[in-house]
Parts: sequence; structure tokens; C-alpha cells
Amino acid sequence: MADPLPRLIALDWEALWAPYEEEAYRRILERLRPEECILEIGAGDLRLALRMVEAGARVIAVERQWAVLARGLQALGLSPGILRWERPIPLREGRLLVVWADARTWPFPPVDTAVLLMRHCASFPLYIRKLRVVGCRRLFTNARWRIGVEEIDLGPARSFEEIPPGWYACRCGAVGFREGPPEAIDAAALERVWEVETCPACQPLTVEGA
Repeated sequence: MADPLPRLIALDWEALWAPYEEEAYRRILERLRPEECILEIGAGDLRLALRMVEAGARVIAVERQWAVLARGLQALGLSPGILRWERPIPLREGRLLVVWADARTWPFPPVDTAVLLMRHCASFPLYIRKLRVVGCRRLFTNARWRIGVEEIDLGPARSFEEIPPGWYACRCGAVGFREGPPEAIDAAALERVWEVETCPACQPLTVEGA
């Protein structure tokens, strides 16, 4: 039998879609603010986007997989034939804009909040940069820790060199634990996660001896 490993390595993890558990959706819905504008990156079949609209938000749902987006439109009684690449489709009296596009290249509009539920996201640093450029203030995502959903304040963060020993999460998508003397690592240090702009994973790789 052929070795399946090469095929698995070649998978495009961002193209693999599946709905997330109810707890992930609930954590986001509980923290929505009335009338805020939300960009959902990788909106899938629109199930979360529709619930955010019902909760009072205005939502821009971006999805690049035609088949998945078509499934969501069909569930609403709409024909997938209305989809046009990068042309927003207004639904729910204009409170939901559906966009068939690649979020990596599609220009983001100004938004208050973003949602990125994509555990195997290969473009996390790019999305962070694009969101900050348009003034987005916070992001709900599972892309860094890959479990649960965290809320990230997209304002300025510390550099890795400034933080004390403890857990950190970087804008590049990396997470880790900064080591230090044992006496500096107490219960409080183990509970807190420092948001940083730079970390060892951000640094260019160097060849030993070069």
C-alpha cells in the first residue's frame, strides 16, 4: 500500500472546513456589542454569521470555498448562482454581507471586531496586520492555541524582551513559555498570558556558524 504521509502533508489545512462546537460560538456571541461591525474570516456555511446578526451585529462574512458558501445560501433558500467573486451580497436587510473571496488578498473594510475560527490557519500574521490597518480593535480566534476561543486586543503589545517569565502569545501566531529563574515562576505567572509583538519564532532563522 502506498505511503499516505505525502498526501497528508500536502493537505491545505485552511481548505478543510468543519463546524465548531457550540461552546466556541457561545463564547463569541456572549461578548458581542450592540451594532458593532464584525468581519468573519472563513465564514463557512454562515451559521455563526447569521447568529451574530440575530444578536444585533452587522456582519461581513468572507469565505473562499464556493461549495461551502453555496451550502449556506441553499439553506436560506437562495441560489448559489448569485455568487460572484469579490462582490458582496446583502442579506438580512443589509445587516449581513456575504463575500465569496480570499481573505488573504481581499481588501478588508473598516470593522470593529473580527472572528477567525480556523485552527490550522497559515495566514494568521497577515490577517492581524490587515485588521490593524483598518482599525479593528479585537479578534476572536482559536488559531493560536487551537483549543477554545480567545479574545485578542489588537492594540499595541509588548516585545518579547520586556515580559517576565511566563506564557506568551505572539502576533505572529506562535505561543510558548518564557523561561526564567524558578523563584520568578509562581501561580500568578502560570495563569497570565502576555500578548507580545515579537517572539523567538518571529526572528529569521540563521545557519549555525554563518
